[in-house]
Amino acid sequence: MPLLLFRFLLGDLVPSFGVGLLAFTMVLLMEKVMRIVEWIVRKGVSVTDVFKIFGCLLPSFFVFTLPMALLLGVLLTFSRIQSENEMYALKACGVSLYRCLPPVYAFGVFISAVSLFLTGWVGPHSTRTFQSMFFSMATQNLFVGLKERVFFDALPNFVIYVENVVPEQSLVKGVFISDQTLTEQPVYYFAEEGEVHGNAEKGTIALLLKNGAIHRLGDTRGIYQVARFERYRVKINIGQMLIPRGAGKGRKRQMEELTLPELRKEILEGTHDKKEALKLGLNYHQRLAFPFAAIVFCTLGVPLALLSQQAGRYTGFSLSIVVMLLFFVLMQVGSGLTFSGYIPASLGAWLPNLVLGTMGVYLTWRKAEEKPLKVLDAYAQLVRNLQEAVQRRFRDGF
Repeated sequence: MPLLLFRFLLGDLVPSFGVGLLAFTMVLLMEKVMRIVEWIVRKGVSVTDVFKIFGCLLPSFFVFTLPMALLLGVLLTFSRIQSENEMYALKACGVSLYRCLPPVYAFGVFISAVSLFLTGWVGPHSTRTFQSMFFSMATQNLFVGLKERVFFDALPNFVIYVENVVPEQSLVKGVFISDQTLTEQPVYYFAEEGEVHGNAEKGTIALLLKNGAIHRLGDTRGIYQVARFERYRVKINIGQMLIPRGAGKGRKRQMEELTLPELRKEILEGTHDKKEALKLGLNYHQRLAFPFAAIVFCTLGVPLALLSQQAGRYTGFSLSIVVMLLFFVLMQVGSGLTFSGYIPASLGAWLPNLVLGTMGVYLTWRKAEEKPLKVLDAYAQLVRNLQEAVQRRFRDGF
């Protein structure tokens, strides 16, 4: 009986999880897909590079979509079981709600382990690979990420803004560049137009600016220097940016590029100011807390799905949206309380899991003891009424 129940629940849970994973991943990828299509059509990026880019982006998306898909899968599975009276049949056979939980938790632990591996190790490595690919592509075509009237800051120590882009002629018009590679105070370049030339072998980009001026603060306080030019060349050494931190004067890795052990080492070094240390600590604990949200969603999803006899698949889908919104709101609350100094970073990161987990344990106990949940029953009835109203509207016509 336990093995049969295990197979029965997983047989319904896994397909629902797969559908949710595909749907949520496609939603998150949609904006990126449009951008990449533009790269292919207008900016000459090869299809091979596009597939490599998608391969680098997927791990960071899966960190979010795996727990979300699991929540949707649990809600859809148990909503169907409830709506088709299978839960009553199980209880008639002596199977309590608690005996239905092990298969769900087993799958939840598996998803948590995969998510932890992604957020702790695979995600940072894929981010590094994506940055390397992006910088390498930029040496051949800076226009990959450059958009008109949008500040472009993907290149460390540089911010670029252009009014118009003419990729066919490697030309930009209305150019503004902020360069902070040589001095603490940035040097600002303004030019009517400029030509962009990349050297993939040397890993450099050269911007030949025309009819412009250079602005900078002088070494002496109160001195502002302006130099006008007809032609001026700004050189960006992308090859040097690809060198990781610790190998000379190369690019310093961003927080998202550090694995969990590297991030922990960064925190223990204690060389950062208070605000930066809080960011590092919060990011570290969030990477640990978010994968365990899968187990929290299992705890919360089962009792929410068993709302009432009227609960159906639409109820489960709508509840998954509500729970995810509540989770991210609690994440923002935890982050805000952490940066305000009210709670430590560890508590701020784990706040959503603690709140929703406690709620899930309480609701599970109420459902197992057959105690009524009037608020949730009313919610299920509301969704059912809305569903019937929409069906009548389509059936009768507008």
